Amino acid sequence: MQRDGSDSALEIIQEFANIGAGNAATALASLLDMELVNEVTSCKLLTLAEVSAWLGGEEQVVAGTYTQLCGDLRSGVLVVFPQESAEALVTHLSKEKTDLSQLSALQKSALCEAGNICLCWYLVAVSRMIETDLIPAPPGAAVDLLGAVLDIPLAALAASVDQVIAVHTIFRGVERTFEGYFLLLPEKDMLQTIMDRMGEPPG
Repeated sequence: MQRDGSDSALEIIQEFANIGAGNAATALASLLDMELVNEVTSCKLLTLAEVSAWLGGEEQVVAGTYTQLCGDLRSGVLVVFPQESAEALVTHLSKEKTDLSQLSALQKSALCEAGNICLCWYLVAVSRMIETDLIPAPPGAAVDLLGAVLDIPLAALAASVDQVIAVHTIFRGVERTFEGYFLLLPEKDMLQTIMDRMGEPPG
């Protein structure tokens, strides 16, 4: 029996999301020097207009690490930590109480590093599944309202983004739990390439 196209796409996304989240949890655990597992990973194929609501509303303060893909496949890439998780991550790494509105240079660096680790391991999972190297530009980091953070990776893309591959992961340790979102914001040609190479028929 032929699978429904949207169901098939979600199965594809869930597979890479689980692999990426597992690898990100391992790498993040090493950075944090603590045991950490990805307890829950869920994913959606969303329209751009649906992303803010799925993440909890564009007026919330978040920490984001972002980059662009270099090469023929063009996409914005973003890892978002909600305020509570971002502050818990940075507090653990810096050993200092953290206020996102007043980060020191060391705390900003720690936040960028944590986000970059997650970002890279999710991209590795996508890269392996489509058998294509995905090379990110040097990452940046920002603390702002969610709507403003989402606009950063979109601003550098020449074409519009219609759909977003969105992954939500909960990283659980013995004493702490961190929540994060991975967003792949592909131009239309890249999204079609991903689906084609994973066996999804052209739309």
